[in-house]
Amino acid sequence: MVPMLGLAYWPLLLWLPLIAVQYAAVVHLGSGMQSAVHSITAILVDTPVCSLMKIIWCVMLVLCLDCVRNVFKPGTAAGSDMQTAQMFEAYAAKEGALVLALNLAAMMAIQALHVITGRYAKLELNLDAMKRQAQQASEFSKQLMADSKDGKAPETKMESKKEEEKEGELRKRVD
Repeated sequence: MVPMLGLAYWPLLLWLPLIAVQYAAVVHLGSGMQSAVHSITAILVDTPVCSLMKIIWCVMLVLCLDCVRNVFKPGTAAGSDMQTAQMFEAYAAKEGALVLALNLAAMMAIQALHVITGRYAKLELNLDAMKRQAQQASEFSKQLMADSKDGKAPETKMESKKEEEKEGELRKRVD
């Protein structure tokens, strides 16, 4: 089990910088950088790669639970060499549980930050649209008020068709 735990460090080289970039984009950088980071994380979250990530997450969860089980496994008091080996296994299990738990939390945090930044971008777009609508409504109401001060608006006359039909003929229907 101990050699396999070395594999749990490699995904952290992807997860932790990605979380740091997401955090920096949300807190310090503008909406342009947020959309750029959102498009990068969309590769992991919004594509079929997400299904693979869910499988990897489940495998890491099982390995993490196995490490937690090995941490609490009682030891035997046979000899000093056995105690040293059991102590090493217990420390390796603690390390494995911590690394795997960090992987699990990082994977969930990436997905959560991706969803939150997507919703934020949508809300910002809706806010901009509402601002434009409010400005247009304000301009329209100002124009109506200015027209009402000038007097009544001139009525437009409807164009009338010339009567070409004869009284005895049936009407033409438009379908």
